[in-house]
Amino acid sequence: MRWVDANFMAFDTETSGVEPAYALQPWRVAQGTAWLTSVAICRKTADGITFSGGLHPDVAMLRAFLEEAIATKSRVVGWNVVFDIQWLLAYGLADLVFQVQWLDGMLLWKHLTIEPEYEMTQTQRKSYGLKACVAEVLPQFAGYAEDVDFHDPDPDVRQRLHEYNQRDTLFTLRLTKHWYQQLQQNPTQLQAALIEADCLPLVAQANLEGMLVDTLAAHELQQYLRDVATKTLAALAPFGVTEKIVRSPTQLAALLFDVWELPVLKENTGAKTGKVSRSTDKEVLHELSFLDERVAGLRLYRGALNNQTKFADAPIASADYNADGRTHPAAVVFGTYSGRFSYASKQGKNKDVRQTGFALHQAKRGNEFRSILLAPAGYTLMEFDASGQEFRWMAIASRDPTMLALCEPNEDPHSYMGAKVAHVDYRTLIADVHTGNQQAKDRRQLGKVSNLSLQYRTSARKLRSVARVQYNMDMELPEAQYVRTTYLQTYRRVPMYWEEQIGLTRRRGWVETFAGRRVQVVGNWDGEQSWSMGSTAINYRIQGTGADQKYLALSVLRPYLVQIGARFAWDLHDGIYLYVPDTHVARAQHDIRQMLLTLPYQRAWGFTPPITLPWDCKIGHSWGTLREVSDAHGIFPSHEDGQEVSDHYDGQGDEHGDAAG
Repeated sequence: MRWVDANFMAFDTETSGVEPAYALQPWRVAQGTAWLTSVAICRKTADGITFSGGLHPDVAMLRAFLEEAIATKSRVVGWNVVFDIQWLLAYGLADLVFQVQWLDGMLLWKHLTIEPEYEMTQTQRKSYGLKACVAEVLPQFAGYAEDVDFHDPDPDVRQRLHEYNQRDTLFTLRLTKHWYQQLQQNPTQLQAALIEADCLPLVAQANLEGMLVDTLAAHELQQYLRDVATKTLAALAPFGVTEKIVRSPTQLAALLFDVWELPVLKENTGAKTGKVSRSTDKEVLHELSFLDERVAGLRLYRGALNNQTKFADAPIASADYNADGRTHPAAVVFGTYSGRFSYASKQGKNKDVRQTGFALHQAKRGNEFRSILLAPAGYTLMEFDASGQEFRWMAIASRDPTMLALCEPNEDPHSYMGAKVAHVDYRTLIADVHTGNQQAKDRRQLGKVSNLSLQYRTSARKLRSVARVQYNMDMELPEAQYVRTTYLQTYRRVPMYWEEQIGLTRRRGWVETFAGRRVQVVGNWDGEQSWSMGSTAINYRIQGTGADQKYLALSVLRPYLVQIGARFAWDLHDGIYLYVPDTHVARAQHDIRQMLLTLPYQRAWGFTPPITLPWDCKIGHSWGTLREVSDAHGIFPSHEDGQEVSDHYDGQGDEHGDAAG
């Protein structure tokens, strides 16, 4: 895995379109409204630095570049290279793209330096762009991108653009080598980065193709939410409620606390300004709704507004703007500090912003929300979900014997915890859940909330908030305290893991996943961020390993997906979504699950999990109509992530997924 100059080549594109914004939208190539203006390839040979490529590249030039990379077994490096790969795919070169090994220098930089986000705002987050890296590592070349025009067709301007394009590849090659050689000092960390890199063409293909929108279902959802909002506002209007007020936290606070004279339950202090404001977040509105029924109406109204904007208006607007009937949420590899994907729904800033996608990472679980996304004609949507992912990795990390035993076949950790809290027989509760007994289901739900919240050192007060706000449970603080105590007595190794992990992270200055991915944890362990730093030490090992597990899965699946003509669609929470040709679905159900059940953890990570790590499978022709496929290896019940979470509109503008604590 050592860096050898002859084994690497840098690649970069410059793009344009009939509108400047189209230069960031490679799906426009098929519409004839966007194109490549320049391509540069840079290599270091025995004779020095050499460049190839050129202005106005055609398919023949691009094909020759890819064929050279394949023939010489060179790894192609880029900076935010998913974007560049999309253009190669848009020019019809998927057959070659998937034979190439890719690497992103930007992601290597992240692997070495990423820190937790904590309470940082978007403007405070570190830029990992190429220009920022040049300024940091090669400051003598800072500002090399000044006076570049990306769209002027004048020959002289185009030539300067190509020269800039070449400089980009040169700096990409130098900086990627710089970060790669630092990662070589810790081979497991480098291995994690290389496994992650295997998914880059899969993600590029997904971003290029987007997701087919069922416009009829989307308009029906839009109208339904609009009707809810209109009806609710009519009832609230006599009390001074307007849409403008509800959309403004400051004006809403004035209405609630100055006009309606309700108690202030929470105050926020601005990270940059230090200004104190009265909170009107979902927790505050939930609690105030018990004091004033008008607040319950406000929750319903604000939820309808937010959901309409995010999950109906945005998909419709993006499909219309993109002119291909598809929404294009852009998957960002290593988009969060834990390593998980994030999704961008817009391009541009201020007046130039363009709605190209929607907030997929916040998608609600209700069928009416998810049914707006369809599998393309001739394909079936398949979901492979890492069953009980974070519970299992906590069991492994903590070595808690009870947790580990509950990961065996035919066990149900959530029923077990629910039975512990309710003082009922565990096996009887499982049987009652399967017969549909509502009390049993409620007890299991409480067990689920407890397991998923409390493993991350959640306080009783926070557990109460999660249970009430996210799961609509009528939990008071004494019950939350009792549930937390029961959890700690049930999984005695978990609090020991917390202390061990915090101590280890304090000594090292970083925390590591089972795969070798790291995050830096630096700062004053006795200061204001001590709790957040400790939480990172505890959570990251679990959540980051979950991200690594999915990257390993995509790395293993990639050749098979290419072989059968399947495509990666998107990633969400613990699930990987694929478009599989209808003719291959029956076989793929077995083949893919078998590959996922036998992921090469030892070969890839140098670690063998002590328990089975199963994956559940669902199939359907829309996201909202996925149905479970029976799994002989299943451990968590098939309803694990299904009917227990509300499948209907509940008036809330936030995801009601698993409690994060």
